[in-house]
Amino acid sequence: MRRESDHPGAGAATGAGEAQGAGGEGEGDVLTQMIQALLRDADMPPREVEGVSEEFCDALDRVPRNSLKPSQICPICNNPFVEDPYPLVVQLPCHPTHMFDLECLRPWLRLRGTCPLDRVDFAKREREKAEERRKPVVPDDDEEEEWDGMYG
Repeated sequence: MRRESDHPGAGAATGAGEAQGAGGEGEGDVLTQMIQALLRDADMPPREVEGVSEEFCDALDRVPRNSLKPSQICPICNNPFVEDPYPLVVQLPCHPTHMFDLECLRPWLRLRGTCPLDRVDFAKREREKAEERRKPVVPDDDEEEEWDGMYG
């Protein structure tokens, strides 16, 4: 092992080189692990996107231009609504003050399915409603017997 006092110039350079090499190798390992994780995820993408459907976005309540105030801005793009000659502003069902430009909000909702401000999960609600619709309706035996009695 060399000491800096034995070779002042060489020791300083060697120490710096070792520090860079150690940091560089560690960064390389992390980078390799990240790339491998991304490749694994690419091989097995999620089966279901977490966002909402296009129909949900289309059904959002529109805010008329004449009800917009000059001080109101889109929380995503930070542009005032009234500066746009043809604003397409929508209101989310979670809160009456949660208004956004639809062109800003649609990509967010399609990917995440939550309100950007309070994280209310609309995608979860939509999935629960879809599951309720898929459940078979089991008729009551009493109702069925009444119908049988009418024709028999």
